Amino acid sequence: MNKGQVYAALSVLLGLASVAICSGPASAQTPPAQPAASTAEKATGSLRLDLLTRKRDLGESQEAFGVKSWVPAPPPLPPPPPPVVAAPRAPLLPFRYMGRVDDGLGSVTFFLIRGTTTLSVSVGETIDNTYRLESADGGALQFTYLPLKERQSLQIGVGP
Repeated sequence: MNKGQVYAALSVLLGLASVAICSGPASAQTPPAQPAASTAEKATGSLRLDLLTRKRDLGESQEAFGVKSWVPAPPPLPPPPPPVVAAPRAPLLPFRYMGRVDDGLGSVTFFLIRGTTTLSVSVGETIDNTYRLESADGGALQFTYLPLKERQSLQIGVGP
């Protein structure tokens, strides 16, 4: 026999001896032997399996050894205000002032540059269905951005 088998045999003998000592002599108090039940009856007949899955109530934190604070929780934060949406605004004027021509009969034509294009515009005319030249007074041309009906001015630096 090797050492492992010797230790196993000793542990079995010690176990049997402890059972014999603790149970004492056999007496008439031992219940009569019951008929053998099937393994299915043994598994469910005397065991309460519902106790195996029942959760114990450990309070709010569900931790048996967790930290408990007796300070009341702070009130919830108010919801953030809705984002402020700025009203749409007209884009900056795409024109630069180049000059003007007065025909002497009260009609003035203004020459404007947009990118590489030269435009000639009189008061009351519409440019590309987007801008309308409303007036020319006080050293500025007054335009209306038609999609938003917003007024804009272009400084020309000289009086009409």
